[in-house]
Amino acid sequence: MAITKIHPIKSSLKKAIAYVVAGGKTDEGFLVTSFACTPETADLEFSFTLSHCMPKGNNLAFHLIQSFKPDEIDPETAHKIGIELANGFLKDEYEYVLSTHVDKDHIHNHLIFCAANFLDHRKFVSNRRSYYQIRKISDRLCQDFGLSVVIPGEENGKTYKEYLAHQTGTSWKTDLRRAIRQAHNHSQTYEEFLLRLTVSGFETKQNQGILFRKIGQQRFVKGETLGLPYTLEQIKKNFLQKQTLENKSKTSEFLPSLIDIDANLKAMRNKGYAQSLEIKNLKAMSKSLLFLEEQGIYTVGSLDNKLREVKDEFEATRKEIKKLEDKISELSEIAKHIRTIKEITRNSETHMANLPQSEQIILRSSIKALKEEGIGPFSLDVQTVQKDLQDLIDKKRQLYIRYREVKVFLRQIRTARSNLNCLYSPSQNLEVDKQ
Repeated sequence: MAITKIHPIKSSLKKAIAYVVAGGKTDEGFLVTSFACTPETADLEFSFTLSHCMPKGNNLAFHLIQSFKPDEIDPETAHKIGIELANGFLKDEYEYVLSTHVDKDHIHNHLIFCAANFLDHRKFVSNRRSYYQIRKISDRLCQDFGLSVVIPGEENGKTYKEYLAHQTGTSWKTDLRRAIRQAHNHSQTYEEFLLRLTVSGFETKQNQGILFRKIGQQRFVKGETLGLPYTLEQIKKNFLQKQTLENKSKTSEFLPSLIDIDANLKAMRNKGYAQSLEIKNLKAMSKSLLFLEEQGIYTVGSLDNKLREVKDEFEATRKEIKKLEDKISELSEIAKHIRTIKEITRNSETHMANLPQSEQIILRSSIKALKEEGIGPFSLDVQTVQKDLQDLIDKKRQLYIRYREVKVFLRQIRTARSNLNCLYSPSQNLEVDKQ
C-alpha cells in the first residue's frame, strides 16, 4: 500500500469529483462512499462550508490517492481501508467523497475532502507533518490487513559502511532482503518460502522470531532488524492473507463455456485444433457437472428452479442496495441541513432577524428543505442522524458483499445451464450421474 502526496484542488472541483465517482471505474458506483455530503452535490456543499472560512488560500479541496499492490487485495477490502483511513485522520469533521477504482491492474482509492471542516470552518493544513500522520494511519491499516507497505524507516540502523555497500549493491543485507521478497512472492505457503530461501543460499532458524544468515556466514540477523516486513509475525500474516484471497478466488471461479466447434473456422480446417477444442469442451462439461453435483442439482428441472431462485435473489439484493443508497443520500442531506441550521442559529430560531442577509437566505433554504421532508428544523439532533446514517452505510457495505457473491453464483448457474443445452434438450428430465 502506498500513499501519494496530497494534491490541492484549486479549480474544477466538480470535474474532479465526477472523475473519481465515474461508474466505469467504481463498479457502477458500488465502490463510492461519501460523508456529510452526497457525491452529486459535493462541490456545492464544499463551497457552502468554505463560505464560512476566513479568506486564507484558494484551495477548494484536497485529493489523496491510496494504491495497493496488484493481486493483493479485493475491491471491498480496499474500500473499507479507504473509509477507515478517511475517518482516521479527518475525524468526522470534513466532508469527503471516497471511491475505489478497479479499472487498472492495481486497485486504488481516491479521496477528495473539503479544504475546511464544517465544525469550526478551519482550513486543513497540508504539510510534511500532516502527510506523515496520514501515512502512519495508512501503514497501521496495512499491517492490520496483512498487506505490503512501504516504510520510510525500513532500513534504519545501517552503519555508514553498510550504507555505502547498499548504494553500490554489495550489502549482504540488501541481498537478503531481495531474496526474502522474491521467495515470498513466489511461494504459496510459509514452508515453501523457507525452502525457496534455502535454495537461494540463505538459512533460517526460529527463536522467538525468525533469524536469517547467508550460508557460510558466522552470525544470524534478526528479521526485525531488517524492517517490519521481515518479521516472523508479518511474514506469516502475509501468507494467511494470501491463502484467504486464494480461497476466495477459487470460490469465485467462473465456469468455462462450451465452444461451438462446428462454427469454428479454424477447427474446420485443422483436425488437430478441432480435437483440442473437443478436449476443452469435455473438461468444461466435467467442471459443470461437478459444480452441479456440489450444489445438489441432479435434474434439469431442479437446475431451472435454482436459476430462477438465484435470479430473484440477485434482483432483490440489487433493489435493496439502491433503496439504501437513496436513504443514505437523503439522510446525508438532512444531516447537513440540521448541521447548517445549528451552526447559524446555535439551535435558537430567535436570532433570525439579527443574522446577515446571506446567512438568512442559507438558513431559510435549509429550513425549507427539512420541512419538505416533514421534519421540524429543530426536532432532530445531528449526532443521532449521523449515527443512523453510518448504520445505513454499514448495512449497504455488508449487502454489497452478498450482492457480489450472488452475482458470481448466478453466472456459474447460467453457464452450467447453457452447457447442458448444448448436449440435451431443455425439456428432458436429465439425471446427472452422481458418480
